[in-house]
Amino acid sequence: MEPSPKLEFKAYVVQQWRRDAQRVRQHVDALVGDLTAAELNWQAGPGLHSMWHHVWHMFLVLDHYFAGAFGTRPVWEEGNWRSRIHLGSMTKAFTQAGLANEFVPRFSICDVPDSLVDDLKAPPLEQYLAYADDMLAKSSLVLERASEEELARVITARGKLVTAVECATDFCHPYRHIGMMEDLRGLIRGPGKGSATR
Repeated sequence: MEPSPKLEFKAYVVQQWRRDAQRVRQHVDALVGDLTAAELNWQAGPGLHSMWHHVWHMFLVLDHYFAGAFGTRPVWEEGNWRSRIHLGSMTKAFTQAGLANEFVPRFSICDVPDSLVDDLKAPPLEQYLAYADDMLAKSSLVLERASEEELARVITARGKLVTAVECATDFCHPYRHIGMMEDLRGLIRGPGKGSATR
C-alpha cells in the first residue's frame, strides 16, 4: 500500500526543517565561531546592527513564530534560557515590553529604536547557541508530533493568513540575516572570509 500524499508532505516538512536548521547553524558557526568579542560586537556605525545582534534576533524570532504557529511555549521560556545565559550585557533589551507583531517579543530586537542596539553586547556565545540548538531540536519534535490538521491550520502571521507550517518553518528570515552577516564579516575580516569559503 502506497503512503498517502499527506504523509509524504509531513515527512518532507520534517526533513526540510532539519536540513535548514543544520544549514543555518553551520552558517552561523562559520560566520561568528572564530570572531573575538570585539568583532562580534562591532558596529559599522551608531545604531547599526552587529553580528551578535543578528544572531540574537534570528533564533528568538524563529522560536516565537514556531510557538505561535503551534500553540506551544517558546523554547526560550520553556527552557528558562533567560536565567541560564549570562545576559547582563543584554539587560536593556528586556526593557522593550510587548510584542512587535502577533508572536514576536520586542526584546528580540524587533521594532525597537536603533539607538538601543548600541548598548546591547554579546553574552558568552556558546551559551546562547546552546539555546539555539535546543530550540531547533525541540521544534523538530513539534513537527514530528503534529497532525496533518495542525500543519494545515490557517493563522494570521505578519498580518497575513498562512498555514501554521508556513509560519513556523519559514527559514527565509534567518537566511536574510545570514546574508547581512556575510557582508558584516567582510567588513570585519576582509574579502573571502565569508561562510562560503569555510
